[in-house]
Amino acid sequence: MNPLEQMPEKPKHFRAGSLVYTRMGLFAVCAWLLWGDFAFNLMEIVAGSFIPLKLKHLDAPNWMLGLFVTTVPSLLGITFAPVISVASDRTRSRWGRRIPYLAAATPFVCLFLLLLGFSEDLGAWLQNVLFVNATPTVVALWLAGALVVAFQFFNVFITSLYFCLFNDVVPQEFLSRFLALFRMIGIVATAGFQYFLFGMAESHMKEIFAGSALLYGLAFFLMCVFVKEGTYDPPPSTTGPRHGLLHQIQTYARECFTNRLYWYFFLANTFWGLGFAVVSFRVFFAQSVGLNLDQFGKLMGGVGIASAVLLYPAAALADRWHPLRVMILGIGLLVLVVPLQLVFVFMDIPAPLATRIYTGLFILHITVQVLFNAAQLPMFMRVLPKDRFGQFNSANGIIASASMIVAGVVSGAWLDWLDLRISEPLYHYRYLPIWVSTCLVLCLVFLILLYKEWKKHGGDKNYEPPK
Repeated sequence: MNPLEQMPEKPKHFRAGSLVYTRMGLFAVCAWLLWGDFAFNLMEIVAGSFIPLKLKHLDAPNWMLGLFVTTVPSLLGITFAPVISVASDRTRSRWGRRIPYLAAATPFVCLFLLLLGFSEDLGAWLQNVLFVNATPTVVALWLAGALVVAFQFFNVFITSLYFCLFNDVVPQEFLSRFLALFRMIGIVATAGFQYFLFGMAESHMKEIFAGSALLYGLAFFLMCVFVKEGTYDPPPSTTGPRHGLLHQIQTYARECFTNRLYWYFFLANTFWGLGFAVVSFRVFFAQSVGLNLDQFGKLMGGVGIASAVLLYPAAALADRWHPLRVMILGIGLLVLVVPLQLVFVFMDIPAPLATRIYTGLFILHITVQVLFNAAQLPMFMRVLPKDRFGQFNSANGIIASASMIVAGVVSGAWLDWLDLRISEPLYHYRYLPIWVSTCLVLCLVFLILLYKEWKKHGGDKNYEPPK
C-alpha cells in the first residue's frame, strides 16, 4: 500500500483576508454572528414596531410618529453614518476595525431602549418635579421622543457597521449562504416575537422593552468577545496639505457620487427604503380591516416562519442567477401584488371576510418579497468595492436618509390630511398601498438601469466595480 494513502487527510482551511478557519472555527464564528443577529433583530422589532405603539399610546399625532420613527433616524444617518463608516474603514486596532465601535455603542443602545419602556413613569416624575404646568402625558410624550433620538444616535453605529463585519470575517465562498442564514435567523426571531408577544404590547410594554434591551446587550457583548477580526493593510496616509478635511470630503464625493452605476444603485435602494417609510403604520391598516394586535402578531409570526423556509432556496437562486437579477424579479412581482391591497378602498367588505382577504394578500406579499430579501445584501457585496465597503455603504445611506428625512414627515402629514377627510377611524391607513406601489415602480426602474450598467462593466464573469 502506498504510504501516502495511510496519511490522514489534512483539515480543510478557509480564508477571509488574514483570518484562517478550520471547519469548526468557521462554524463557531458564524454561530456567534448569527446569535448577535438574533438579538439585533429583536431589538429592531421593538424599535420599528413597539416605539410607534408607545408613541401612539401617548396620543402622538402621525406627523410626530413620522418625525421620531423615520425622519430623526434618517437625519442622524445622513450626518453621522458616513463619518462612522469611513473612520471604521481606516481604524486599525488590536480588536479590529468594526468591533471597537460596536462594543462602545451597545451599552448606550440598551440603556435608552430600557428607559423608553418606562417613559410614562419617568414622565410623571419629571412633570411633578420640573414641569408642573404641563400634563404628565405631554411630558412623557416629549421625553419618549428625546429617548428615541438618543437611542437612534447610538444605533447608527450598529446599523452602519454590523453588516460590514460580515464582509470582513466570513470567507467569500460562504458569504451568500451565510447571508441567507442571517436573513432566516432574523425572520425566525421576528416571527416568534410577533407571534407570541405582539398581542401583549399594550399590557406588557415595560417588560418587552426591558427584556429586549437586556438580551441585546448580553448577545452583542458575547459576540464582540468571541468574534475576532484579522489584520488589514495600513490605511492611506492623511498627512500633508492635500489630505485635510475638505480634501477628504472631495475624495469621498468623487469616488461615490460621480459614476452612473453607483447612482442607479443608490436610487434603487432609496426608493425601496421609501416604501418602508410607512411600514410602522401597517399595524393600523390591519386594525382598520378588523384584526386586533394579537391576530396581527400571529399573522406576522406565521408568515415570517413560512418565508424563512423559502429564503434559502431563494438565496440559492440568487447565487446561481446573480442577486441583481433576482432583485429585479422580486420587485417586478411586488409591483403586481401590492396594489391588490387597495381592494379595501374600493369595496365595502364585511369584517370577517375582510380579515381573510387581508390575510391572504399579506401572505402573498411577504412570500414574493422573499426573493428581494434573499438577494439584497449579496447584491451589495457583489456590486460595491470590497476595500471601501463601509464608505460606499454609507454613501448609499446618505442618499436614502436624505429622502427618508422628508418621507417620514410627508407620509405622516399625508395620512393626517386623509384622516381629516375620512370620518371612519383608521380608514385612511387603507391608502398605504398607493405610497408603497409608487416607490416600488421607481425602485424597479433604477434596478433595470443598474443591471444595464453592471453588464457594461463585465457582468457575470468579469465585473469590476468602477473606479
